[in-house]
Amino acid sequence: MLNVLIFLPLFVAFILLGLKNKNTIKFLSLIASAVILLLNLALFLKYTKGYAFEYQLQSATNSLLNYHIGVDSIALILMLLCSLMVFLSFLCLKIRHKGIFVSLFVLEFAIMGLFSALDALLFYVFWEFSLLPLIYIIGLHSKDYKAGVKFFLYAFAGSILMLVAMIYLAFLNHQVLNIWTFDLIVWQEHISAPEFGVQIWLFLAFFVAFAIKSPLFPFHTWAPKVYAYSPTTASVMLVAFKMAPFGFLRFCLPLFPDASVFLMPFIFALCVVSILYTAFIAYRADDLKELIAYSSISHIGVMLLGIFSLNVFGLTGAIFYMFAHGLVTGALFIMASILRSRYGTLKISYHKALASKGALFAALFAIVLFASISLPLTISFVGEFLVLLGVAKINFIYALLAGLVIILGAIYMLSVFRKMFFMGEESHVSRFTLKTREIIGLSIVVILIFYLGISPSVFLNPIEANVNELLNIMQLKATDQASIEFLSDLKDMSHAK
Repeated sequence: MLNVLIFLPLFVAFILLGLKNKNTIKFLSLIASAVILLLNLALFLKYTKGYAFEYQLQSATNSLLNYHIGVDSIALILMLLCSLMVFLSFLCLKIRHKGIFVSLFVLEFAIMGLFSALDALLFYVFWEFSLLPLIYIIGLHSKDYKAGVKFFLYAFAGSILMLVAMIYLAFLNHQVLNIWTFDLIVWQEHISAPEFGVQIWLFLAFFVAFAIKSPLFPFHTWAPKVYAYSPTTASVMLVAFKMAPFGFLRFCLPLFPDASVFLMPFIFALCVVSILYTAFIAYRADDLKELIAYSSISHIGVMLLGIFSLNVFGLTGAIFYMFAHGLVTGALFIMASILRSRYGTLKISYHKALASKGALFAALFAIVLFASISLPLTISFVGEFLVLLGVAKINFIYALLAGLVIILGAIYMLSVFRKMFFMGEESHVSRFTLKTREIIGLSIVVILIFYLGISPSVFLNPIEANVNELLNIMQLKATDQASIEFLSDLKDMSHAK
């Protein structure tokens, strides 16, 4: 079933290439994306523990040719987010170009493969392959082609560093096992962590690649313009596909535990700067998509804080927040696209008194906006609360500073909502109604916002089990005495919850 889930999007993409009728392409894309989503949901419901649905196909003559896949609950939840946002994009957005339909399915194939990869080289292949459809979507109808070029250069530079680090890791493992392998299970379970100095350099190589793609300050400069000026499909996919945060969980933490502990204060500082800096810029934005973009980067800082808190609360909250952030921010981009389709612009100063022109849209926008600022009983509140709790157990000052994202987010989001929906004259803004497909898509988002905000245990329980396994691997592989004691203290603290 996992192989079917990975390759079905690619199969659909090839079918779409041979079709010419636009209505047929749209209908088939919607049905296929719904089938992929349901298959993904079925896999999640069947999941029990550890790496499930594992499959391996290895060359008898070359150990480097290793197709090894399997998923834990973390990967399955992120794959579920991926398939959900692709489905919602087909349902809610106006996509006129066949190339975007094809590209989205090719991109979905690459992301499903990346989350399933249990071989580092296979992970890298899917990582690089995902750039091709993304760059095509960004370049198509983009207002600023330089943004796409900048994205490619940043992403490619980071990828080269990651590849060099992977090759060196394989070399270190060859010295121990006398075979060349990129198998992540072998790396995690059978090989000791490199010496401390080597760990630092290897960690930084992976960190830069993932920080660029996240994006995290100061590697974020490509993101705002790509988010703001690319087609909405590209913006939705970039916030929905949590490739980089997932990379931290798969590589940085389990393979380099000593470096993760040692560099934690540095990463915390970067995250706090990223949170506050981009939040202040979001407040000054006059374009709705640009505001959402900077807000997204600010919230990603919270997510990464949770990952590097290295305790059950922070890590569990960060992974849950990955899903919440992708869903809520993706929905905001979709709603921004709906506004643009009606009025031709997303200038905040242009839109006036929208509540009187589209009451249902205003209500749905308000709900998604409240989720974005982490109102209690919404999906984002659960993730941010656990992240801040986890960070507070490490350093209360960092948690306090990170908590400002909620306050600042409420200030600029509610201010924009007030300006666009309740202030100004109504003369140049005509009335509009949502289409049935848009209502269905946004209703799905609203249901998930409240369902997972009120009953988050459906995700939290399996996530916590996998987080405990990850922390156990870190503790077993740590070689520095200070790191061992620190991780042990965090584990005891978590068990005392």
